Amino acid sequence: MTDLYLEVVTPEEILFEGPVGMVEVPGTSGRFTVLRDHAPIISTLVEGRIRVIGKDGVERFFNCKKGVVESRDNHMTVLMDHPPKTAISPDDL
Repeated sequence: MTDLYLEVVTPEEILFEGPVGMVEVPGTSGRFTVLRDHAPIISTLVEGRIRVIGKDGVERFFNCKKGVVESRDNHMTVLMDHPPKTAISPDDL
């Protein structure tokens, strides 16, 4: 069984990479969730919050102004433009 592996990338840096349990993103046609073994998908992203639950159970949030997401073969890449430098913890919400 292969974990879902996530990379959250900006032009300046890699904000996050590692195995995750779930990713929820603000797609152009609405929010959607990706879990392990999800069907292949490519989507543009609109302004909103990306929610990630890591394999360690820690919930992380990333603000997104716009971007693109691709998920296939349990590897998900989120390319974002102008994100914050760090993840937002649930306590900061």
